[in-house]
Amino acid sequence: MSIDRRTYLALVSGAGVFAAGSFDTGIGRFGVEQTALMTLDTVYQISPNYYVGPKTERPPASEAKGTIWEVTDPDSSRPTERTLSDGNRWLSISVTDGIREPGEFYLTPDDGFEAMQTIIDQHAPNVLIRLAPGTYEGSDLVVENGVSIVGSGPNATTLKLAPGANTDLLTTPTPARRNVMSCCVRDITFEGNSDTNDTGTLVYGAFWNSRFQNCFFRNSPENGLWLAGSESSTDDNYVNQCQFINNRGDGIRGGSNREAHPAVGVVRVDTNWFGHNDGPAIRVRGNAWKITNSKLYHNAKQRGTSIQIDRSKFTAVSGCDSYVSRPDRAHIAIRAHSGVDCASIQIKDNDFRGEFKAGVRCVADGDDLRAIQIRGNTMYTDAGTPRGVLAEGDGVYQSCAFTDNILSKEFGSRMLDLPDGWMIRDNL
Repeated sequence: MSIDRRTYLALVSGAGVFAAGSFDTGIGRFGVEQTALMTLDTVYQISPNYYVGPKTERPPASEAKGTIWEVTDPDSSRPTERTLSDGNRWLSISVTDGIREPGEFYLTPDDGFEAMQTIIDQHAPNVLIRLAPGTYEGSDLVVENGVSIVGSGPNATTLKLAPGANTDLLTTPTPARRNVMSCCVRDITFEGNSDTNDTGTLVYGAFWNSRFQNCFFRNSPENGLWLAGSESSTDDNYVNQCQFINNRGDGIRGGSNREAHPAVGVVRVDTNWFGHNDGPAIRVRGNAWKITNSKLYHNAKQRGTSIQIDRSKFTAVSGCDSYVSRPDRAHIAIRAHSGVDCASIQIKDNDFRGEFKAGVRCVADGDDLRAIQIRGNTMYTDAGTPRGVLAEGDGVYQSCAFTDNILSKEFGSRMLDLPDGWMIRDNL
């Protein structure tokens, strides 16, 4: 017996709760009358690759590659199991007490991008898509409000940009004009396939109050994650426990879009790893970013600085470990220009190591830098003639401070190159 998606959603959203037993009858919240189903000694086909039924009826893994089976025992003596066949064995994947929530879908690589997009188009907002292990190849997956896409772990589930696609992997509708709210992507590798693509960002869109957790962003033809500015608010995004590796552009780019230059504010970037990106690990265009407890290693290989703060207020970088091996690069750049001042920036309690031009480079490019605090950092180098802080430009530096920092090895007598307007105190 098989059931279509609409009937299936009705079954799991009303009185009929799917457990290791039988279904009750009733009326679901979609207004579809629930038909009394047999006990789970019968196999039910939920989607082309998804089955429910007794464990005794599950075929050998070699005959069911790419399918998910939710196996149960009619007497409820064992918990429900959800398993995926990789062609050789049955792999266990997550299940919560045998209960399926409304708006929750399970896909395998054989379902592909087309099935993901169909589910989003038909059931968003507030839909959860769970992805089994494997590689899903495609492009231009467009998410909407409340869409969550959860993989089986970044070492298990990969969304890969198709060869020659030369476009974005995951995006939002018309980023320049509207945002999407409360999205989540988690436990996924985003692979840019840069050997066969010249353009495209892994995730590009205008997001508000969205979450990016435990994901790998790697080998993008352009940026790993571009939080694009929009005519709508694009605040309050959170990036946590992700890796940004070998991208040809920036690891994370915040602000602007492909049409205009609006800023993106209130972004939390916490406990992430950035390595070998051609551009900055993080490019900030907007206010109140908090960049904390992250590792930055060999970024800005072709251009920029490891962290680039561009026309921002109330932003802080703290507890990070940054390594740069280019004598013409700075670890952090803070810039005011284009009629916008830069103010209330804190660079504190970081470790700056390697060979570099400056720990922090400040540029008042015709506009002012105010209340820049650089304190409690350790700067270590055994090569070149770097500066702890290099301040340039014809703007005004007001109430800026370089205090309580430790500078070691080859800084020499010109460890600071600062104009008037700076407080310098208690450095070692």
